[in-house]
Amino acid sequence: MPHAVVRRILLAACIALSGAPGAARAQHGGFIVTLGADTLLVERWNRSGGRIEGTTVTHSPFARVVSWTVGLAADGSVANMEQSIVRADGAAIPDNPTVMKMTFRGDTVVRDVTLDGQPTTRRTAVPRGTVPAIAGSWFTYELGLQQARRDGSGALHTMGFAAQQNSATRFAVKFIGADSAEMDLGGFPFGFRVDRNGRIAHGDGSKTTQKFIIVSMPNVDTRAIGSAWGARDAAGQVFGMASPRDTLRAMVGGASVMVDYGRPAKRGRQVWGGVVAWGDVWRLGANQATQLITDKDLDIGGTTVPAGKYTLWLLPTADRTVLIVNRQAGQWGTMYDMAQDFARIPVERHKSATLTERFTVSYEGDELRFMWDDSGYAVKVRAK
Repeated sequence: MPHAVVRRILLAACIALSGAPGAARAQHGGFIVTLGADTLLVERWNRSGGRIEGTTVTHSPFARVVSWTVGLAADGSVANMEQSIVRADGAAIPDNPTVMKMTFRGDTVVRDVTLDGQPTTRRTAVPRGTVPAIAGSWFTYELGLQQARRDGSGALHTMGFAAQQNSATRFAVKFIGADSAEMDLGGFPFGFRVDRNGRIAHGDGSKTTQKFIIVSMPNVDTRAIGSAWGARDAAGQVFGMASPRDTLRAMVGGASVMVDYGRPAKRGRQVWGGVVAWGDVWRLGANQATQLITDKDLDIGGTTVPAGKYTLWLLPTADRTVLIVNRQAGQWGTMYDMAQDFARIPVERHKSATLTERFTVSYEGDELRFMWDDSGYAVKVRAK
Protein backbone atom coordinates (compact mmCIF):
# COMPACT_ATOMS: atom_id res chain seq x y z
CA MET A 1 0.00 0.00 0.00
CA PRO A 2 1.41 3.45 -0.84
CA HIS A 3 2.49 5.57 2.12
CA ALA A 4 -0.31 8.12 1.56
CA VAL A 5 -3.11 5.69 2.45
CA VAL A 6 -1.33 4.38 5.53
CA ARG A 7 -0.39 7.91 6.62
CA ARG A 8 -4.03 9.01 6.62
CA ILE A 9 -5.00 6.10 8.89
CA LEU A 10 -2.00 6.64 11.16
CA LEU A 11 -2.68 10.37 11.46
CA ALA A 12 -6.28 9.70 12.53
CA ALA A 13 -5.07 7.22 15.15
CA CYS A 14 -2.46 9.63 16.52
CA ILE A 15 -4.99 12.46 16.77
CA ALA A 16 -7.38 10.16 18.65
CA LEU A 17 -4.59 9.28 21.07
CA SER A 18 -3.37 12.84 21.58
CA GLY A 19 -5.89 13.52 24.33
CA ALA A 20 -4.98 10.44 26.37
CA PRO A 21 -3.11 10.84 29.67
CA GLY A 22 0.68 10.50 29.58
CA ALA A 23 0.61 7.30 31.62
CA ALA A 24 -1.71 5.68 29.09
CA ARG A 25 0.49 6.71 26.19
CA ALA A 26 3.49 5.04 27.82
CA GLN A 27 1.67 1.70 27.63
CA HIS A 28 0.87 1.90 23.92
CA GLY A 29 3.14 1.68 20.94
CA GLY A 30 3.48 0.53 17.40
CA PHE A 31 5.68 0.28 14.32
CA ILE A 32 5.38 0.71 10.60
CA VAL A 33 7.86 -1.07 8.32
CA THR A 34 8.48 0.38 4.89
CA LEU A 35 10.39 -0.64 1.79
CA GLY A 36 10.88 2.44 -0.33
CA ALA A 37 7.45 3.92 -1.08
CA ASP A 38 5.55 0.84 0.15
CA THR A 39 4.38 -0.09 3.62
CA LEU A 40 4.90 -3.80 4.23
CA LEU A 41 3.91 -4.19 7.88
CA VAL A 42 2.17 -2.38 10.71
CA GLU A 43 2.14 -3.35 14.38
CA ARG A 44 0.45 -2.20 17.55
CA TRP A 45 0.99 -3.29 21.16
CA ASN A 46 -0.60 -2.55 24.50
CA ARG A 47 0.90 -3.37 27.89
CA SER A 48 -0.91 -3.92 31.17
CA GLY A 49 1.44 -4.96 33.95
CA GLY A 50 3.31 -8.08 32.88
CA ARG A 51 0.97 -8.85 29.99
CA ILE A 52 1.44 -7.43 26.49
CA GLU A 53 -1.10 -7.81 23.70
CA GLY A 54 -0.33 -6.95 20.13
CA THR A 55 -1.44 -7.15 16.52
CA THR A 56 0.87 -7.34 13.54
CA VAL A 57 -0.51 -6.98 10.01
CA THR A 58 1.69 -7.91 7.06
CA HIS A 59 1.06 -7.01 3.43
CA SER A 60 3.24 -9.46 1.49
CA PRO A 61 2.50 -11.75 -0.25
CA PHE A 62 -1.09 -11.24 0.99
CA ALA A 63 -2.66 -9.51 4.00
CA ARG A 64 -2.24 -11.53 7.21
CA VAL A 65 -3.18 -10.63 10.76
CA VAL A 66 -1.09 -11.93 13.65
CA SER A 67 -2.68 -11.51 17.08
CA TRP A 68 -0.30 -12.22 19.94
CA THR A 69 0.11 -12.05 23.70
CA VAL A 70 3.32 -12.14 25.72
CA GLY A 71 3.57 -12.76 29.46
CA LEU A 72 6.64 -11.41 31.26
CA ALA A 73 8.40 -12.88 34.28
CA ALA A 74 9.32 -10.72 37.27
CA ASP A 75 12.82 -10.09 35.86
CA GLY A 76 11.41 -8.80 32.53
CA SER A 77 12.18 -11.93 30.52
CA VAL A 78 9.49 -13.66 28.47
CA ALA A 79 7.58 -16.37 30.35
CA ASN A 80 5.09 -17.35 27.67
CA MET A 81 3.51 -16.29 24.40
CA GLU A 82 0.64 -17.21 22.14
CA GLN A 83 -0.06 -16.14 18.59
CA SER A 84 -2.75 -16.73 16.00
CA ILE A 85 -2.40 -16.05 12.28
CA VAL A 86 -5.31 -15.59 9.87
CA ARG A 87 -6.04 -13.76 6.65
CA ALA A 88 -7.26 -10.18 6.86
CA ASP A 89 -10.87 -11.38 6.49
CA GLY A 90 -10.45 -13.80 9.40
CA ALA A 91 -10.19 -16.92 7.25
CA ALA A 92 -7.68 -19.62 8.14
CA ILE A 93 -4.51 -19.91 6.05
CA PRO A 94 -4.30 -23.35 4.39
CA ASP A 95 -1.61 -25.69 5.75
CA ASN A 96 -0.85 -23.32 8.63
CA PRO A 97 -1.83 -23.82 12.28
CA THR A 98 -4.07 -20.99 13.45
CA VAL A 99 -2.91 -20.86 17.10
CA MET A 100 0.63 -21.47 18.38
CA LYS A 101 1.97 -21.37 21.95
CA MET A 102 5.39 -21.15 23.57
CA THR A 103 6.43 -21.37 27.24
CA PHE A 104 9.86 -20.57 28.69
CA ARG A 105 11.00 -22.54 31.72
CA GLY A 106 14.51 -21.60 32.81
CA ASP A 107 16.80 -22.66 29.98
CA THR A 108 14.10 -24.61 28.12
CA VAL A 109 11.37 -23.55 25.74
CA VAL A 110 8.28 -25.69 25.22
CA ARG A 111 6.55 -25.16 21.86
CA ASP A 112 3.32 -26.42 20.36
CA VAL A 113 4.28 -27.04 16.74
CA THR A 114 3.14 -28.96 13.69
CA LEU A 115 5.33 -31.81 12.46
CA ASP A 116 4.39 -33.78 9.35
CA GLY A 117 0.91 -32.30 9.54
CA GLN A 118 0.37 -33.37 13.14
CA PRO A 119 0.36 -31.19 16.30
CA THR A 120 3.20 -32.04 18.64
CA THR A 121 5.15 -30.58 21.58
CA ARG A 122 8.85 -29.83 21.31
CA ARG A 123 11.19 -29.05 24.23
CA THR A 124 14.38 -27.26 23.29
CA ALA A 125 17.32 -25.94 25.30
CA VAL A 126 17.83 -22.20 24.79
CA PRO A 127 19.86 -19.46 26.50
CA ARG A 128 18.07 -17.67 29.31
CA GLY A 129 16.45 -14.49 28.03
CA THR A 130 15.54 -15.94 24.64
CA VAL A 131 12.53 -14.18 23.11
CA PRO A 132 9.88 -15.66 20.81
CA ALA A 133 10.05 -14.86 17.11
CA ILE A 134 6.50 -13.59 16.66
CA ALA A 135 5.57 -13.64 12.97
CA GLY A 136 6.60 -10.29 11.49
CA SER A 137 6.84 -8.57 14.88
CA TRP A 138 9.51 -5.99 15.61
CA PHE A 139 8.31 -5.74 19.20
CA THR A 140 10.10 -9.07 19.66
CA TYR A 141 13.39 -7.43 18.77
CA GLU A 142 12.65 -4.59 21.18
CA LEU A 143 12.26 -7.13 23.99
CA GLY A 144 15.43 -8.89 22.84
CA LEU A 145 17.46 -5.68 22.79
CA GLN A 146 16.26 -4.83 26.30
CA GLN A 147 17.22 -8.32 27.48
CA ALA A 148 20.66 -8.12 25.83
CA ARG A 149 21.37 -4.81 27.57
CA ARG A 150 20.23 -6.22 30.94
CA ASP A 151 22.34 -9.37 30.81
CA GLY A 152 25.30 -7.82 28.95
CA SER A 153 25.56 -10.87 26.71
CA GLY A 154 26.10 -8.95 23.49
CA ALA A 155 23.54 -11.15 21.79
CA LEU A 156 19.84 -11.37 21.06
CA HIS A 157 18.35 -14.88 20.92
CA THR A 158 15.04 -15.74 19.26
CA MET A 159 13.03 -18.93 18.92
CA GLY A 160 10.42 -19.59 16.26
CA PHE A 161 7.79 -22.25 15.61
CA ALA A 162 9.51 -24.25 12.86
CA ALA A 163 9.47 -27.83 14.15
CA GLN A 164 12.92 -28.41 12.63
CA GLN A 165 14.47 -25.56 14.63
CA ASN A 166 16.41 -27.22 17.43
CA SER A 167 18.25 -24.21 18.84
CA ALA A 168 17.74 -20.49 19.31
CA THR A 169 18.84 -18.11 16.56
CA ARG A 170 21.62 -15.82 17.77
CA PHE A 171 22.07 -12.22 16.59
CA ALA A 172 25.16 -10.36 17.72
CA VAL A 173 24.28 -6.99 19.27
CA LYS A 174 26.51 -3.99 19.91
CA PHE A 175 25.29 -1.04 21.97
CA ILE A 176 26.60 2.38 21.03
CA GLY A 177 26.11 4.82 23.87
CA ALA A 178 22.73 5.03 25.56
CA ASP A 179 20.58 5.60 22.50
CA SER A 180 21.85 3.32 19.72
CA ALA A 181 22.33 -0.35 19.00
CA GLU A 182 23.50 -2.39 16.03
CA MET A 183 22.42 -5.95 15.30
CA ASP A 184 24.13 -8.32 12.92
CA LEU A 185 21.48 -9.52 10.48
CA GLY A 186 22.96 -12.20 8.24
CA GLY A 187 26.34 -10.48 8.16
CA PHE A 188 24.90 -7.01 7.61
CA PRO A 189 24.44 -4.27 10.24
CA PHE A 190 20.88 -3.31 11.20
CA GLY A 191 20.90 -0.10 13.19
CA PHE A 192 18.47 0.92 15.93
CA ARG A 193 17.89 4.14 17.78
CA VAL A 194 16.38 3.47 21.18
CA ASP A 195 14.87 5.75 23.83
CA ARG A 196 15.80 5.89 27.51
CA ASN A 197 13.41 3.01 28.24
CA GLY A 198 15.12 0.77 25.69
CA ARG A 199 12.25 1.02 23.20
CA ILE A 200 12.97 1.13 19.49
CA ALA A 201 12.46 4.64 18.13
CA HIS A 202 13.80 3.92 14.63
CA GLY A 203 15.30 0.99 12.76
CA ASP A 204 17.52 1.32 9.70
CA GLY A 205 18.08 -1.72 7.50
CA SER A 206 19.45 0.22 4.53
CA LYS A 207 22.80 -1.57 4.81
CA THR A 208 21.20 -5.02 4.81
CA THR A 209 19.85 -6.92 1.84
CA GLN A 210 16.28 -6.37 3.06
CA LYS A 211 16.47 -2.54 3.07
CA PHE A 212 13.58 -2.17 5.56
CA ILE A 213 13.06 1.03 7.53
CA ILE A 214 11.20 0.83 10.87
CA VAL A 215 9.47 3.81 12.42
CA SER A 216 8.01 3.83 15.93
CA MET A 217 4.52 5.29 16.30
CA PRO A 218 2.53 6.18 19.44
CA ASN A 219 -0.45 4.32 18.00
CA VAL A 220 -1.28 2.34 14.87
CA ASP A 221 -4.80 1.47 13.73
CA THR A 222 -3.96 -2.05 12.63
CA ARG A 223 -7.63 -2.93 12.20
CA ALA A 224 -8.26 -0.17 9.63
CA ILE A 225 -5.05 -0.84 7.74
CA GLY A 226 -5.64 -4.61 7.77
CA SER A 227 -9.17 -4.06 6.43
CA ALA A 228 -7.85 -1.84 3.65
CA TRP A 229 -5.22 -4.40 2.67
CA GLY A 230 -7.77 -7.22 2.84
CA ALA A 231 -10.12 -5.26 0.55
CA ARG A 232 -7.31 -4.90 -1.99
CA ASP A 233 -6.70 -8.66 -1.82
CA ALA A 234 -10.42 -9.34 -2.39
CA ALA A 235 -10.39 -6.97 -5.38
CA GLY A 236 -7.55 -8.94 -6.98
CA GLN A 237 -4.89 -6.37 -6.08
CA VAL A 238 -2.76 -8.72 -3.98
CA PHE A 239 0.61 -7.20 -3.12
CA GLY A 240 2.44 -10.44 -3.88
CA MET A 241 6.05 -11.27 -3.11
CA ALA A 242 8.26 -8.25 -2.57
CA SER A 243 10.74 -9.68 -5.10
CA PRO A 244 9.08 -12.42 -7.21
CA ARG A 245 11.15 -14.98 -9.06
CA ASP A 246 11.33 -14.99 -12.86
CA THR A 247 13.15 -16.88 -15.59
CA LEU A 248 14.63 -15.71 -18.87
CA ARG A 249 14.81 -18.43 -21.52
CA ALA A 250 16.55 -17.64 -24.77
CA MET A 251 18.10 -19.39 -27.76
CA VAL A 252 21.52 -17.90 -28.34
CA GLY A 253 22.60 -19.33 -31.65
CA GLY A 254 22.25 -23.04 -30.99
CA ALA A 255 22.57 -22.70 -27.24
CA SER A 256 19.64 -22.93 -24.86
CA VAL A 257 20.24 -20.35 -22.12
CA MET A 258 18.29 -19.82 -18.91
CA VAL A 259 18.71 -17.09 -16.30
CA ASP A 260 16.74 -17.57 -13.06
CA TYR A 261 16.58 -14.44 -10.88
CA GLY A 262 14.62 -12.40 -8.34
CA ARG A 263 12.95 -9.13 -9.34
CA PRO A 264 13.12 -6.35 -6.74
CA ALA A 265 11.13 -3.16 -7.41
CA LYS A 266 12.32 0.45 -7.40
CA ARG A 267 9.56 1.63 -5.00
CA GLY A 268 10.59 5.27 -5.35
CA ARG A 269 14.18 4.62 -4.30
CA GLN A 270 17.49 5.54 -5.89
CA VAL A 271 18.67 2.31 -7.51
CA TRP A 272 22.18 2.69 -8.93
CA GLY A 273 24.48 3.98 -6.22
CA GLY A 274 21.64 3.56 -3.71
CA VAL A 275 19.85 0.21 -3.45
CA VAL A 276 22.71 -1.20 -5.55
CA ALA A 277 25.72 0.37 -3.84
CA TRP A 278 28.80 1.30 -5.81
CA GLY A 279 31.74 -0.95 -5.02
CA ASP A 280 29.70 -3.80 -3.51
CA VAL A 281 29.10 -7.17 -5.15
CA TRP A 282 25.38 -7.41 -5.91
CA ARG A 283 23.44 -10.65 -6.37
CA LEU A 284 21.99 -9.28 -9.64
CA GLY A 285 18.45 -9.59 -8.37
CA ALA A 286 17.02 -10.62 -5.01
CA ASN A 287 16.78 -13.55 -2.59
CA GLN A 288 18.39 -16.71 -4.04
CA ALA A 289 21.49 -16.10 -6.15
CA THR A 290 20.88 -15.48 -9.86
CA GLN A 291 21.63 -18.63 -11.87
CA LEU A 292 22.84 -19.04 -15.44
CA ILE A 293 22.39 -22.41 -17.14
CA THR A 294 23.61 -23.08 -20.68
CA ASP A 295 23.75 -26.36 -22.61
CA LYS A 296 26.54 -25.15 -24.91
CA ASP A 297 29.66 -23.06 -24.57
CA LEU A 298 29.07 -19.31 -24.71
CA ASP A 299 31.14 -16.28 -25.57
CA ILE A 300 30.19 -13.64 -22.99
CA GLY A 301 31.88 -10.32 -23.67
CA GLY A 302 34.85 -12.06 -25.25
CA THR A 303 35.24 -14.67 -22.50
CA THR A 304 34.49 -18.34 -23.19
CA VAL A 305 32.10 -19.79 -20.61
CA PRO A 306 31.77 -23.59 -20.93
CA ALA A 307 28.35 -25.27 -20.84
CA GLY A 308 27.10 -25.73 -17.30
CA LYS A 309 25.49 -24.01 -14.33
CA TYR A 310 26.80 -20.81 -12.76
CA THR A 311 25.70 -17.86 -10.66
CA LEU A 312 25.88 -14.29 -11.92
CA TRP A 313 26.82 -11.26 -9.84
CA LEU A 314 27.49 -7.61 -10.58
CA LEU A 315 30.26 -5.40 -9.20
CA PRO A 316 29.21 -1.88 -10.14
CA THR A 317 31.19 1.30 -9.76
CA ALA A 318 30.53 4.76 -11.09
CA ASP A 319 33.32 4.29 -13.66
CA ARG A 320 33.66 0.58 -14.46
CA THR A 321 31.30 -2.35 -13.88
CA VAL A 322 31.96 -6.07 -14.27
CA LEU A 323 29.71 -9.11 -14.56
CA ILE A 324 30.97 -11.93 -12.33
CA VAL A 325 30.47 -15.51 -13.50
CA ASN A 326 30.84 -17.77 -10.46
CA ARG A 327 31.17 -21.58 -10.39
CA GLN A 328 29.06 -22.02 -7.25
CA ALA A 329 25.34 -22.55 -7.87
CA GLY A 330 22.17 -23.07 -5.86
CA GLN A 331 23.13 -20.83 -2.92
CA TRP A 332 21.36 -17.91 -1.27
CA GLY A 333 22.23 -14.49 -2.63
CA THR A 334 24.31 -13.41 0.37
CA MET A 335 26.64 -16.40 0.01
CA TYR A 336 29.07 -15.03 -2.55
CA ASP A 337 32.44 -16.82 -2.60
CA MET A 338 35.08 -14.92 -4.57
CA ALA A 339 37.29 -18.02 -4.60
CA GLN A 340 34.68 -19.64 -6.88
CA ASP A 341 34.86 -16.86 -9.52
CA PHE A 342 35.26 -18.18 -13.05
CA ALA A 343 35.51 -14.81 -14.79
CA ARG A 344 34.97 -11.09 -14.37
CA ILE A 345 33.70 -9.55 -17.59
CA PRO A 346 33.36 -5.80 -18.27
CA VAL A 347 29.83 -4.67 -19.16
CA GLU A 348 28.58 -1.46 -20.74
CA ARG A 349 26.22 1.04 -19.12
CA HIS A 350 22.92 1.13 -21.00
CA LYS A 351 20.46 4.03 -20.68
CA SER A 352 16.75 3.50 -21.20
CA ALA A 353 14.10 5.88 -22.53
CA THR A 354 11.54 4.31 -20.18
CA LEU A 355 11.60 3.52 -16.47
CA THR A 356 11.81 -0.15 -15.49
CA GLU A 357 10.07 -0.52 -12.13
CA ARG A 358 11.19 -4.13 -11.54
CA PHE A 359 14.68 -5.36 -12.26
CA THR A 360 14.55 -7.20 -15.59
CA VAL A 361 16.94 -9.52 -17.42
CA SER A 362 16.41 -9.80 -21.18
CA TYR A 363 18.18 -10.97 -24.32
CA GLU A 364 17.84 -8.49 -27.16
CA GLY A 365 19.70 -8.77 -30.45
CA ASP A 366 23.02 -10.19 -29.33
CA GLU A 367 23.03 -8.61 -25.87
CA LEU A 368 22.17 -9.86 -22.42
CA ARG A 369 20.70 -6.85 -20.61
CA PHE A 370 20.19 -6.13 -16.93
CA MET A 371 17.81 -3.17 -16.61
CA TRP A 372 16.39 -1.34 -13.61
CA ASP A 373 15.06 2.16 -13.14
CA ASP A 374 16.28 4.38 -16.02
CA SER A 375 19.39 2.39 -16.92
CA GLY A 376 21.33 -0.83 -16.55
CA TYR A 377 24.10 -2.84 -18.16
CA ALA A 378 24.54 -4.95 -21.28
CA VAL A 379 27.06 -7.50 -22.53
CA LYS A 380 27.30 -9.29 -25.88
CA VAL A 381 26.60 -13.03 -25.76
CA ARG A 382 26.89 -15.58 -28.57
CA ALA A 383 27.20 -19.36 -28.92
CA LYS A 384 30.68 -20.71 -29.50
